[in-house]
Amino acid sequence: MKYMGSKRVMLENGLGSLIREESKKATRIVDLFCGAGSVVGFAAENIDLPVMAVDLQAYSVVLAKSILDRSSPMSSIDLEKKWIDKVEKNRIKSGLWDKALNLSTKIDIRAIKSYVEKCRELCYQNSEIGPIWNAYGGYYFSPEQALTFDHMLSNLPENEIEKTVCRASIIITAMRCVASPGHTAQPFQPTKTAKKYLLSSWKRDPLIVCKKVLEEVCNQYAKTLGEAYVGDAVKEANKLRASDLVIVDPPYSGVHYSRFYHVLETIARGDCGPVTGAGRYPAIIERPQSAFSNPSQSEEALTKLLTNLSKTGATVIFTFPEGKCSNGLSGKIIQETARAFFSIRKKIIINGKFSTLGGNKEKRAPRKASSELILLMRPK
Repeated sequence: MKYMGSKRVMLENGLGSLIREESKKATRIVDLFCGAGSVVGFAAENIDLPVMAVDLQAYSVVLAKSILDRSSPMSSIDLEKKWIDKVEKNRIKSGLWDKALNLSTKIDIRAIKSYVEKCRELCYQNSEIGPIWNAYGGYYFSPEQALTFDHMLSNLPENEIEKTVCRASIIITAMRCVASPGHTAQPFQPTKTAKKYLLSSWKRDPLIVCKKVLEEVCNQYAKTLGEAYVGDAVKEANKLRASDLVIVDPPYSGVHYSRFYHVLETIARGDCGPVTGAGRYPAIIERPQSAFSNPSQSEEALTKLLTNLSKTGATVIFTFPEGKCSNGLSGKIIQETARAFFSIRKKIIINGKFSTLGGNKEKRAPRKASSELILLMRPK
């Protein structure tokens, strides 16, 4: 899954071993900014402690719950029969399916702009099936894909655990099919340079992709049941206890993450209000806002978070880029602020790359070299 600041590399280069070692002294592991769930998955699958995951965005919580709500694998074959087979039958019955297929069978690569315009015009028709067709069809997804995603959402199993596993699979499938350069902030446009990427993405059948994803998700489960919910990290920090091992990985961007993952948020919620612009953004009120992504509020948010954490007596593992970021924070600021509340017991620097949020090689590279800090902190 493409994600800003993914922790997979860090888990393999120091973060994972640090979590394993410090968990021996803890009774619970808490991830206050769980994001794509890399740390949650690592901790839940490898350490026999309950994991609590928190994030402002619903899709992050769905991904975490798909692991934390289960302590055994599920049968992806059974879910295919119960869910995917049903979706495949229902999408074919839709009158919109035939119209979408009729468009795609007449693609003229020399008239790609005209084809995309016709796809968008078709997706303006009200489907009354789900939110993806009208919000994102002809942009992030082809009409066939958009209709398929809506049927995937409208035919979710009734069992809550099965529903969460299937919804998480839709989110991951969407990331693997989406016609967008990494994040879902802007879709590919039918330009001379981008049209091949758009068409390549649009050719992927979500049901075929989802079968593989479903198998992956079904085989991920926690050693000990945990919990995940939508919440603000600063407020949730007040509820923690001294025996917790807390992982803190706050936003580093001056642009709210919800701008880049609104498509996934729509899938997680199952609905979407009116959208506007080339990015098909929902209204700002529908997109979670973090003080950490506001340069004028980020230092205050950092101080509040560290203050609340220090009062609990919990051990903290804090990760953040070492250099100055667009939200105004830096590794130096993190350490200077933390020293007022914590004793920094260990410091690890990992060299890697992180997203520049929409770079396209023209104005800036899509990813840039970065040194990431890992700080092990105990309250003074």
